[in-house]
Amino acid sequence: MKEDKLVAREKLEEARKNYAMGKYNNAVAYCSQALQFVRFGSDSDMVKEIYFLLGLAHLELGTSYTVWDLNDEILACKYFDKVIAMDNNCVEAYLYRGLAIIRWGNNYKLAIADFDKVLELEPDNELARKCRELCYEQLIKKEENEEDD
Repeated sequence: MKEDKLVAREKLEEARKNYAMGKYNNAVAYCSQALQFVRFGSDSDMVKEIYFLLGLAHLELGTSYTVWDLNDEILACKYFDKVIAMDNNCVEAYLYRGLAIIRWGNNYKLAIADFDKVLELEPDNELARKCRELCYEQLIKKEENEEDD
């Protein structure tokens, strides 16, 4: 089983390299391959890293998927959710999930909740503070536009 762990690490390294080069589809493919060789109980840090990288790649790609054929969901959020389930104090997962929601979902209230969680865990996180302010500004604009209609 050591071979499986080594293969998983190699696939993860290839995923990292492809992500860094902007080859997000390749990064997704390598992450998916890595998951086939990883042991979920003993390699939880690696699994968490793979899920996080999958989230980042799908954030860049803007991939969505259909849940029960009823509504579209942001695939990046699915992977950030998995990271949060494994580590509910993972600042980066909340931050990037909030960014994915803003970029692809335009659900500012939901994004604000993620940025609030980041600031709860890291009160000095300026990116989360600025993103939260942006969300509040967008909500105010939206309300003003609705009043004008």
